[in-house]
This record gives sequence, structure tokens and C-alpha cells, in this order.
Amino acid sequence: MKQLKYFLWVAVVAISIVGCHKPVEVSFENATQEIEAQGGSIEIGLKSNGAWTIESTAEWLTVSPMSGSGDATLTLTAQANATGESRMANVRAFSKDNSSVLTVTQGFTEPEQYVNVTPKELLCDSEGDEFVVALSTNVDWFVSAPDWITCSPTEGSGDARITITVNPVESDVQESREAEVVIGNQSVFDKVHVVQTVEPVLDIELTPNSLQFVCTGETKTMNVSTEDSWSTSTESDWVTLSQTEGQGDAEISVTVGENPIYFNRVAIVIFTTAGNVQKVLTIHQEASPNPHFLEVSPREIAFGKEGGENEITIGCDTDWEFDLDCEWLTLSQLSGSGNATVVLTADPNMLTETRSVEFYAKSGSLSSRLTVTQAAGDIPIEASFEPDTLFVPYTGGLQHVQLTSNTSWTLQYDSWISIYAATSGEGDASFDIIIDSNSGSNSRTGYVNAIHNGEVISALVIVQEGKTNDLETDITELDVRPEGGEFEIQVTANQAWTVHTDVDWLHCNPSSGFGNGSFTITVDVLSSPRPREGHIKVVGDAGSEVVIIVNQH
Repeated sequence: MKQLKYFLWVAVVAISIVGCHKPVEVSFENATQEIEAQGGSIEIGLKSNGAWTIESTAEWLTVSPMSGSGDATLTLTAQANATGESRMANVRAFSKDNSSVLTVTQGFTEPEQYVNVTPKELLCDSEGDEFVVALSTNVDWFVSAPDWITCSPTEGSGDARITITVNPVESDVQESREAEVVIGNQSVFDKVHVVQTVEPVLDIELTPNSLQFVCTGETKTMNVSTEDSWSTSTESDWVTLSQTEGQGDAEISVTVGENPIYFNRVAIVIFTTAGNVQKVLTIHQEASPNPHFLEVSPREIAFGKEGGENEITIGCDTDWEFDLDCEWLTLSQLSGSGNATVVLTADPNMLTETRSVEFYAKSGSLSSRLTVTQAAGDIPIEASFEPDTLFVPYTGGLQHVQLTSNTSWTLQYDSWISIYAATSGEGDASFDIIIDSNSGSNSRTGYVNAIHNGEVISALVIVQEGKTNDLETDITELDVRPEGGEFEIQVTANQAWTVHTDVDWLHCNPSSGFGNGSFTITVDVLSSPRPREGHIKVVGDAGSEVVIIVNQH
């Protein structure tokens, strides 16, 4: 009987010992789970006969709770996916004896299409104008406008700068006009409202529009009737007006001196409004019974910028003189009697603008007006880039540059630089510069030169940094249990990279990438009792590499 009790006691102890060493297991109800693109929370079951912990490295996915014991319901919360591509994350559950992996996938939402133009309102007068609007969009687009508005470019894709040119109105157009410039496509678009104002044309009337004077000279009056401003012009120096310009109605005294010549003479006075309406006042004067003459030729003289000499011929029956008082003009003879030829000399024009002067030849009561003009001197060539220096990362990209110039130019630039605009022109211009990526490790310097007549008049300096050789992973050693599993590796890089293994029990997906990213290592089950070691090599296209040592035991 004692022996039976002893054997029963030993059996109970043995059963208790076996029961105390039952493995603690953990597993998800599902191996995969999909979450909608707009994000949200879902629940998933976890089965376990002991304590467990959760591990998840994806920033866009959270799990609650992160630890516990026994069966549980986990809440997975995902952010909305606006990256433009699907994504995946692994959630791992660990017990002291095993692990389980839940693969979570999430689709993506298509980005909302948009077109935005700035500014949306353009205003100009009848002379027209040129404007540049900024287009921000993520779609292909084209431009629609009426025939009195031209746009460049008229189609494209993505962001751009569009030049809108409003043409001057035709002379017969009397009313303001407006239109919409539509930019976009059939699905999404934006509008620029263009208004071109036209001022009404006001008429002018002259009463009378013709006057008759006796040979001895006299003063008469005439009236101007208009609501516009006006001015007068005439080539006859023997006519004097009491008012040569004004606003609205006016009474004007017209004075004519004695006619010294033996034939009738006629003068034309042109009245011109601000709206460019013209009316003519005609003045007639009878011939002198006792003529005296003064003839000067030519009466209009033009010099080039370098100066020089011109002859003036005088025809007169008595004494004559010139009243010239000008620093840059000289006459070989200022006075004389009878017919003569004098030389007018002009100094070189060192100014950058045209200059002119009027003076008279006189004889008794007669006078003849001479007008001298001289072309402008050379204008100093000016050109500058804004900015004049660009510092660009090795990845290259798009830069906007303004050129200010007072002359014509042609752009020359290095082969790794492209210009998104006309490469020649005149005056001010703006354009986009596209800079290629620098695959070398050394920085480089390039130039965009503005050329005029074979000479560089301004230079834009572009300094681009060399490509740094950055490549690393978040771990370089990995210890794996015999049952294997999946492990996500984070890659930080500024270059393209590929993944290689030296054993067939290690698998990597994806096997390549660019820049920052990740890949998953899948380790097969260890079927042998002996531990094993494998290597995963991440190789960058710039030559750097990282080795991850995987030990399974």
C-alpha cells in the first residue's frame, strides 16, 4: 500500500512538471489585414496562452494595446494615405516562445485636381499691355483667349508662368472691352478677367476755320469749341497765337505781321485734341506792294552723333543776321548783306539723348526759323541678372531668373544647364533655368552668359554642390529564432540602392530603391540544429555599401 501511494505521488509530480513547461504561444487571427485609403481604426483578434508584446515601426500605423496576456482584441489605427502609392507595414506579436506577423496594407486616394492662376484681374488702357500670371496646377492644361489677346505658352503640364499680351485697340474702336482667359482642361480650370478701357473721342470745332489778312498785318479772333484738351502746331513763323494750348472752349487772337514778299502767302495752323482729333485753321495774307525778301535753305538740318558741317544758303536783297546762341553749334558768319553761303558746324554729341535747337535768320521785319537736331550719342550698354549667383543642391532643379537689359542679347550656357524660354531677345526678360543633377562628388560651377555683339555683358554664376555618398541602414546585425520570420529594414540614402544576399535562406523585398525607404528580410525556418550565418549587402550606385549580418540559432 505504501508503494502504491509513493508511485501515485511521483506521477502527480511528473504531470505537474510537464504542465509547468507548456510553451507560451501567440498568433493573430489573420495573417493579413487591409485598411481603407482614407484611414481609420479596425479591430483584430490575438490569441495567446500567456504574456505578449506588440512591435510596429510604421509611423502611419498605431496599435493598442501594445502588451498584455492571454487572448485580446487589438485596435489598429491608420492615417489617411495621400502619398500617391500603396503602402505596407508589419505588426509583430512576441511571446517568450514564439512570434507572429500581421501584414497591414493600405491603398491610396488620388490627389484632387486643381488649377489656380494669380492674379485673376488684369486692367489696361487702349494702348494694350503685357502681363505675366503664375499658374499652379497638377494637371495638363491649355489656354483659351479671344483674338485680341495672345498668350504664351498656350499649353503645358504642371506649374508655369504665362505671358498674356493685350493688343492695342484699332482706331475705329470706341468702347471698352473685356474677356475671360480660361486656363485648364475640361474637368478643372481657372479664369483671368481682362478689361481694356477706351476713352471716348471728343470732337473739336473752329469758328471760323479760315481768316483773311491785309498785307500790312493785323489781329483777328477765332473760337475753339471742345470738351477735350488741345494744342496747336504750325510751320509758319509769321503767325502768332495768343493761346497755343488749352482745355475746353477758348477765344484766340491771331496776329499776322506785314507781308514783305510780292506774292500772297498761306499758313496752316493745326488744332489737335488729346484724343487725336485734328481740325485746320487756314490763314491767307495778300502780297506786299513793295516786296523785300529773305530766303534761307535748308531750314531743317540734321547732324549725326559724330557732328560735322552743313552749308546754309542765304538769299536777301539787304542786310541780314543770325541770332544763334548755342554751345554745340558754330556759324562761320553771323551777319552779312546780300546773297551768301555760311557753314554750320556741330560738335559731337556726348549725351545719350537727341538734342535740338531753333534759331532765326533776320532781315528788317522778315525772319526765317531754322531747326537743327542731332542724334543721340552712344548709350552705355547695361545688363544684369537677378539674382547674379545661384547655389544649387546636387539634385538640380528649376530656378527663376530675371534679366534687366537696355540692348539685345543672346544667352550661352553650359551643357548641364537648360533655359526654359527664348534664348535671345532685347530688353528685360524673365526665364526658368533647369539644372541637371550632379552625379559627381565634386562641386561644379557653370555660367549663363548674356552676349551682345560677341561680348559678355552680364554673367549668371551657378554653383552646384557635389553628390554626397550617404547610405546606411537602421541595423547591421540581426539575431533570428529557428522559426524564422520577417523583419523590416529602414534605409537612409541620397542615391539609388540594390539589395543582395549570399545565402538562399534569406529573401529581400523589394530588392532595390531610391533615397530613403525600406525592405523586408524574410528568414526561412532553421531545419538543422546547427546555427547559421548569412549576409545581406545594400549597395549604393555611388559605390558605398552596408552589410547586415544575420545569425539564426
